[in-house]
Amino acid sequence: MEFSSGWGAGPAFGGREPVVEISGSVPTARTARQVAEILFGAGWRVRKQSWTEFEAEHTYARLSVLPLDPVVFTGEIAIDGITAFVETFGRIGHRCTIELYDPDSGELLAERPVRASGRSPGR
Repeated sequence: MEFSSGWGAGPAFGGREPVVEISGSVPTARTARQVAEILFGAGWRVRKQSWTEFEAEHTYARLSVLPLDPVVFTGEIAIDGITAFVETFGRIGHRCTIELYDPDSGELLAERPVRASGRSPGR
């Protein structure tokens, strides 16, 4: 899949409240592009943020996907969208970690590794 710097089809972040800051990683993913493709396949709209970074949006979240080891994401998410976000990876056998922060104080609200629940990822 090729992504451009412009938004493709998919729902835009609606700014649903309450929103928290989220960061985490997808240690079972090989590249940031793979995470972008996973999100795109789950109905997110995705665009290139740079040569190697991606931006993804859904009605409940806006994320940057960064090519670190492991692949990381950071952004904002509506509290009622956290489960759907985690399930996006779990359904296809990927695991992720998430950290949630208060957007005003920066205080860590929750931190948790999330195990895959679906089939194993193709490596």
